[in-house]
Amino acid sequence: MKYKYKARNQAGEVQEGFVEALTMSNATLTLQQHNLVVVSVEPVEDTSILSGFSRYWEGISAKEFVIFARQLAVMIEAKVPLTNSFKSIANQTSNPYFAGILTQILSDIDEGKSLSECLKKHPKIFSDLFVNMVQSGEISGNLQKTLEDLANNIEKNYTLTQKIRGVLYYPAFILFAFFAVAFVMITFVIPKLMEMIRETSATLPITTRILIWSGDFMQEWWWAVLTAVAAGAAGTIFYFRTEDGQKEFDVVKLKIPIVNRVLRYVYLARFAENLSTLVRSGLPIVTSLQISGKVIGNSQFENDILEAAEKVKTGGSISDVLANRPNFPPMMVQMIKVGEDTGKLDMTLETMSRFYTREADQIVSNLSSIIEPILIVILGVGVGTLVFSIIIPIYNITTSIK
Repeated sequence: MKYKYKARNQAGEVQEGFVEALTMSNATLTLQQHNLVVVSVEPVEDTSILSGFSRYWEGISAKEFVIFARQLAVMIEAKVPLTNSFKSIANQTSNPYFAGILTQILSDIDEGKSLSECLKKHPKIFSDLFVNMVQSGEISGNLQKTLEDLANNIEKNYTLTQKIRGVLYYPAFILFAFFAVAFVMITFVIPKLMEMIRETSATLPITTRILIWSGDFMQEWWWAVLTAVAAGAAGTIFYFRTEDGQKEFDVVKLKIPIVNRVLRYVYLARFAENLSTLVRSGLPIVTSLQISGKVIGNSQFENDILEAAEKVKTGGSISDVLANRPNFPPMMVQMIKVGEDTGKLDMTLETMSRFYTREADQIVSNLSSIIEPILIVILGVGVGTLVFSIIIPIYNITTSIK
């Protein structure tokens, strides 16, 4: 059950949030274990409105989940009982919401439920891939190896994603800062500089006339422009989070120059890594394909993979379906065919995963060296246009005075 809490940390600051627990006493205990002085704990009905608002301040980051998977794998390898493992991880995590989830899983384990059954109750946190692999490890009696493979799989996906984000954050920040400064200059600074130029009868360059018109417009309607930009951004984000919007965005992402190549390699590496891990854990190939498709992160690839799963059900092969799909290059299709023919599909997929991961890494590294000069050119053109629009009229005026 979900509880809303208000508590004070060691610095005396009040913080509010949500925590998952079986009972109110368990919720209070979870908060106290994180060195919080509980002020109030109240049960919350899981209404759609509250759920929508709570999503913005509760949840588990990718980094926290990577740490959890690695810690659990290490503890199981050290023969630490599951109950002790979850209790230790719950005490160490700094996220009360995640600690509450782990405490609830611990309670379910104490009741005699299997780990996979406990994880299945929290589908927003533990993916189908995670749950099915844990279940496979429990059935085969090799849970430790399964958790180790899972930890490696999650860490590889997380590392590759962070590299791409790291490259994109820098230009995004620079461009945002540039447009913010340009907005302030055009709205509040340049109109004052243009007052003298406006009073003259000198012939003005087209860039200066555009600048004067933009300044006049922004002085009058800057609030409307900001509102429109904010509404447009919010509407776009909301639409892309819907099912139809997500599918459309998946198509758009694969058409953006340079970025589409990186994303294709990331999806191919993720598919190969996930499918290899699932097949190696002993899951049926159809189930492995279905899970791999759902967690790949792109609806275009997902449709191709799920269609391959349906083909395999009727006795077909994965390579036959993917051979006609432009998202899957001939080399990968050929390697999958070799794996199917030799019965070593997991090994060939692992090789493909390493290859496409290296390719994505290489492109990301090249991007970081290409983006900087491109940004310099963009900023130079922008600043040069502003300077030209201001200096040339002033120069013409001073020349005419002489």
